[in-house]
Amino acid sequence: MIIFKKHDKSPIEPRNELDNKIYEYLRKNAVGRSKRVKSGILMKEFNINDNKALRRHIENIRDNMDYELIVCSEAGQQGGYWIATTEAEVMETLKHLYKRSMKMLYTYSKLRKKSRLNRQQRLQLDKETKEIYKSIMEVE
Repeated sequence: MIIFKKHDKSPIEPRNELDNKIYEYLRKNAVGRSKRVKSGILMKEFNINDNKALRRHIENIRDNMDYELIVCSEAGQQGGYWIATTEAEVMETLKHLYKRSMKMLYTYSKLRKKSRLNRQQRLQLDKETKEIYKSIMEVE
C-alpha cells in the first residue's frame, strides 16, 4: 500500500510498525548522547533476536525521511543509539558512517578489479548502488 504525505502528492513507503515503536522509544528515552540506549536493551524491549535485525530497523528509520529526528549511534562498550541533540553528535555519526561506507567501497573496488583480472563477468551497478555511489562521491 502506498500512502501520500499531507503536504505533497508524492508517494512514500508506509512506516513499519516495529520501526515506529523503536523510533518512539528512542524519542522518549534516549534524547542526547548521555542517554544512549545499548542495543541489547532495545533488542530485549522489542523482542528482536539478533543485532543485525536491530541494525536493519535503525537503517529503515534513518532512510525514511518521515522520521525527522536523527538517530545517532556509537559502537563498542560505551556505544548505543540515541536521538541527536547537537550538531557534533550528528557529525560524529556521519563521520562513522562515511568511514564504514568508504571501507565497503574500497573492498567493492578490489573485488571488482579481481573479477576483471580473473576474466569473470563484468559487474554492473544497479540503480540503488549508482545512487549510493553518486551520493558518496559528492564534493561540497
